[in-house]
Amino acid sequence: MPQTSEKVKLSKWLDKNVPQKIAYRNSLINIIETIAEATIPIRGLLERGITSREIEHRMNIKKTSEKGKNIYEEEQIHEDILTHSIILKALQESDNDFLFIASEEAEPVLGDGKFGISVDPVDGSSNVKVNRTVGTIVGIYNEQGQIICSFYVLYGIFTNLILAINEIVAEFILDNSPYSMTFYHYVFQELKSLPDIAQGGIRCLGGDSRLWSQKCQEYEQQLIKKQFKDRYSGSFVGDFHAIINYGGIYSYFLQNGKAKIRLYYEWLPLAFIIKTLGGEFFIIEEQDNVKYINDVELLTKFNVSKIHTQTCGGLLGNKKAVGLFLKL
Repeated sequence: MPQTSEKVKLSKWLDKNVPQKIAYRNSLINIIETIAEATIPIRGLLERGITSREIEHRMNIKKTSEKGKNIYEEEQIHEDILTHSIILKALQESDNDFLFIASEEAEPVLGDGKFGISVDPVDGSSNVKVNRTVGTIVGIYNEQGQIICSFYVLYGIFTNLILAINEIVAEFILDNSPYSMTFYHYVFQELKSLPDIAQGGIRCLGGDSRLWSQKCQEYEQQLIKKQFKDRYSGSFVGDFHAIINYGGIYSYFLQNGKAKIRLYYEWLPLAFIIKTLGGEFFIIEEQDNVKYINDVELLTKFNVSKIHTQTCGGLLGNKKAVGLFLKL
């Protein structure tokens, strides 16, 4: 695990760095901490291959062993169902006030609080079977439906949490050193910045290139000419983490006019992070007519009625890499 000179816990860092002027500040901090703590048993689930029955027994979670399809008609694996249940249960049993909790795996759970919460419990869950990177993506929205905070947890060789709030992005590492064996917690690692790329970087281009528009295919060739290395893994959060560390571009282009990425579960929380880091993103609404949206404020009217209906294509990353697409 990477080392830090001073182990500042997530809770202490939030108390110091979330301004008092933020509305319902304490509730916001509590929501972040509750979800972060819920990801720790998820780490254990993925790492040790804990069975559905064991988790059900430990946490009194009902009916998670019934496999089926989620609301997008995608096949669910037991990790999808369990992680959704763990996070939902943690929020419901806490003292947190939420307006609603929306997860990819189920219909929204309504509350009477001030914050909307979107959760992609295991982004890239198809990677579990082949032991590749997966993560949890979270967006937090105010009463007006505007995103005010987002973070993701990446379950890799070590477990880290990347948080965007108050115009900064911070990285935390799950401390599993021997002295903390009975109580793991996230500790501050560093403030993040987006690497500047003069030439090269990485490219993570998702989807079937045979179904892309000519413009998108030309863009891929431009990236190859400029020595962007191909690093697409099938895990949006894993590829995104590589981009904010090495610089580059992530895209998922429309295929025959069909969108793929869930706007509120995946795209918007990560776009919020990339914009906070000084990068850029575009939502591609129309592939051939080149209709784009790159203003977070135009995308953040987050509400229960459309949470599951909004999907998109687009690209995000360094401004220079995004700019290559706009010049074609």
